[in-house]
Amino acid sequence: MTATDDREYGDIGTEQLLDNEQVRVWELRLAPGESSQLHHHRNDYVMVQIEGDKIAARFEPDSEGTFAGSDYLEGPVSPGTAVYAQAGGRETAVNVGDETFREIVVEVKAKRIPGLLPVQHISLSVVDCAVALEFYTEVLGFKILPRPDFGIAGAWLMTGNGIQIHLIEDVEFVAPAGPHVAFETADMDGDIAHLRNLGIEVGDAFEMNGVRQAFFFDPSGNQFELNQPAQFS
Repeated sequence: MTATDDREYGDIGTEQLLDNEQVRVWELRLAPGESSQLHHHRNDYVMVQIEGDKIAARFEPDSEGTFAGSDYLEGPVSPGTAVYAQAGGRETAVNVGDETFREIVVEVKAKRIPGLLPVQHISLSVVDCAVALEFYTEVLGFKILPRPDFGIAGAWLMTGNGIQIHLIEDVEFVAPAGPHVAFETADMDGDIAHLRNLGIEVGDAFEMNGVRQAFFFDPSGNQFELNQPAQFS
């Protein structure tokens, strides 16, 4: 789903070097006096400085994450320095030095906690796989993955943080009341409007324990939640 924002965000780096389920890697190159595109860090990330002498960043007023509350920062470049930052930043990098600036930016897509089993996929039953696929790809924007032939209709899909959803067709399926899957959003109102514009019935958002929530259903009656954590509220 596409969050509503009038600003046009560009790429985080000059060139994308790698993109898989776990990370996205960029190289950022700026000539002296050059600025990057305005970009939005939607994932936690690591910056590794490669070369240059001085770099700065201009932050949007609603910028979040590690540098929340800052409007402008600048400092010397130290090749080899690695800096970890939390998601949420809306910013423009500026080379305020006399030398070409280069750094590697690694976006962390999937978070794993040592000692705990990560979720690889969630399996959902659907009444009609073809109808379900249209919903999951056209409405939710999930990507279809290769799936072995199990002798029954179904599909594998990739979500925005690498966790897969596996659909299994069951023409007699009746969705249970209560169990649901929650999708994290940074723009509750924008995503509700997006879904409603596509003809999806979505309940009004409400707040519980400091978190905003709203609910909707897929064509088979599986219940989903939009969940806006406190850091995005």
